[in-house]
Amino acid sequence: MSRQKSRPTDRQPPSIILVDPDESSRNAAAFAITRRFGADYTVDVFRSSAEGLDGIRRLIALDRDIAAIAADIDLPDVDGVTFLEKVHALDRQATRILTIAMDDTHAKVPLGRLQEVQRATALGQIDIAMVKGWDTPEEWLYPQLQEVLTAWTRAHRPQHFLYRIVGEQWAPRSHEFRDFLTRNGVPFLFFAVDTAEGSRLVREYRVDPRRLPALIRHDGSVLHDPSNAEVAASHGISTRAQQDSYDLAIIGAGPTGLAAAVFGASEGLRTVVIEREAIGGQAATSSMVRNYLGFPRGINGGVLAHRAWEQAVLLGTEFVFTHEASAVSAGEHGLCVTFRDAEPIRADAVLLATGVSYRRLGVDLLDRLTGAGILYGAAGAEAPALAGEAVAVIGGANSAGQAALHLARFASTVTVVVRGNSLTAGMSRYLIDQIDATGNITVLLNARVVGGNGDTRLSGLELEDTATGKRQTLAVSAAFVLIGAEPATEWLVNLSRDERGYLRTGSDVPMESWSSQRPPLPFETSLPGVFAAGDVRLGSVKRVAGGVGEGSVAIGSVHQYLRNRVPQSEERMLQ
Repeated sequence: MSRQKSRPTDRQPPSIILVDPDESSRNAAAFAITRRFGADYTVDVFRSSAEGLDGIRRLIALDRDIAAIAADIDLPDVDGVTFLEKVHALDRQATRILTIAMDDTHAKVPLGRLQEVQRATALGQIDIAMVKGWDTPEEWLYPQLQEVLTAWTRAHRPQHFLYRIVGEQWAPRSHEFRDFLTRNGVPFLFFAVDTAEGSRLVREYRVDPRRLPALIRHDGSVLHDPSNAEVAASHGISTRAQQDSYDLAIIGAGPTGLAAAVFGASEGLRTVVIEREAIGGQAATSSMVRNYLGFPRGINGGVLAHRAWEQAVLLGTEFVFTHEASAVSAGEHGLCVTFRDAEPIRADAVLLATGVSYRRLGVDLLDRLTGAGILYGAAGAEAPALAGEAVAVIGGANSAGQAALHLARFASTVTVVVRGNSLTAGMSRYLIDQIDATGNITVLLNARVVGGNGDTRLSGLELEDTATGKRQTLAVSAAFVLIGAEPATEWLVNLSRDERGYLRTGSDVPMESWSSQRPPLPFETSLPGVFAAGDVRLGSVKRVAGGVGEGSVAIGSVHQYLRNRVPQSEERMLQ
C-alpha cells in the first residue's frame, strides 16, 4: 500500500512522527514539538522501526496525513536510513528526517556521521538530517522543522488561496492558468468541472460552463477565461509603468534580472523590471535547487525567486508584468523599450535578462497536445494532480532529473526518456544517484520521441531506439518535456548575436558592430548602454547561481556607463 494523493483541507491535524530508542531524547523532542506546533499537529512517538511502521500503517488506514517522520540513525532493529526508505514506500508525501546525536564537536552538521548523511542524501534516501541533544530548541530544532512543515503545507494542505479555478482538467488553457499562477506564487485551488465540487461551484457562483476556465476570486466575483493581464490586474499587480523614465530598465525577472534589480535599486538606481510571464523564469519551475550558496538543504526554485522579488520590491524596484518587449533602440534622450501592447519605457540603461525558452519536440500531434498532457517544465504546478498516474520526463539534464524526482513523490511511475546513452553527459552526479535509488523511476536510454497517442489529451508516447530503430509505445498520462532551451532573441535584430541567437557582449562584440569611440564594457552588447547577462548571453554559465552572479556584477558596468555616457547626439558628432 502506497499513499500518494493530496487530500482536502478539512481533515484532522497531520501527524509528526518520532522514532527514537533513547527515551530522554524522544521525550525532549516530543515535548518541544508539541509546545510549539501542538495546536496544528499531533506528535506520535515510537521506540523502534517495527513500532514505527505499525503506527504509520495504522495512521494510513485511518486516512491521516503525515507531515514528517524523524528517525534516529541508530535504531535497534534496523538503521534509520533503511527505516526511512521503508516509510517512503508507504507514504511518499511525508518528509523524511534523519536524527543524529550531537557529537563532541557540538556542530549543527553531524561531522561524526557525515559520510553516512552525505550518502543517504545523495541517494535520495532522506530529505534532511538534524542533530538532536540540543539545549535550546528555538535555535536547533524549530527553524529547521518550520521549513519542513511550511514546504509540506504548501504542497499538500494550502489554507490560503486567492482563486478557485473551475475548468476542464486537461484543457490547455486550464494548464496555462495553473502554470501561470504557480510560477507567480499566487495561491489557488483547481476543481475539474466534471467533479462534484466543480459542479457545486458552477451552480453557486453562476459560472458559465461555456466560458471555462473560470476564476472565482476570494470576494466571490468570477472572471471567465480572462487574459493573464486581467488576472494580474485583479489582484493588484502592476501592468503599466508608473514613471516616464528610469535609470535602469531590466527585461526579464528570472534569477539574473532579480539579482540585477536588487543591486541596482539598493545602489540608488531608479529601476524597473519588465516580465512577460512569471517571476523566476525557468528556475521557478525547479522543485529543489541543492547547489545554491547558503541553502545546505536546498531550496525550491520558486521560493528563492519570490524571496528575491520581495527583496527587490522593498528596496524600491518597480515591476511591470504581462507585457512582451518588441524592440530596444537608442534615441536623442536615451534608450527606449517598446512593446507589442503597451506604452514604451525610456531608460538611461537597459539590461537584457530574458534567459532562454524551452525547446519544442517538433512532433505535430504532440505539439497540438501542449497543455493537454504535453507539458514544458511545469512539474511543480501539475505534479499533485498526477497522483497515481504514469508519467514521462523527456530529457537528460539537471532540470529533467529534478522534475523526475519531484514527480516520483506523486506519480505511480516516472519514465525518463533520454536520447543519449548515459545520463552523465548532462546531469549532476547527485541527481543520477537519487534517480537510481528511487524505485518508481525508470530511465530509457537511446530513446527519442517520434509520435504519440491521444485525441483531446495525451495517452501515450511513441518511442524509437536510436541504435536499432525499434519502436515501442509508452502509456503515460503526461509527459514533461525538458530537452534544452534556446534564446528568444529574434526581436533584437539590431544587436549582435551568434548563430544560435545568443547575445555577444564585451570583448565578443565584433568591431564592425560597435559604433562608439570607446570599447564595450563587460556585459555590454553591440548597442551602447544595452547590457546582457545570464543565460541569454554568449558564454554564460547556465546555472541559477551563475545567472545571479552575472546579474549582480553587470550592475557595475551599468554604473560605469552611466557615469561616463555620452548623449547619442554627441556620439554621432564625435564620429
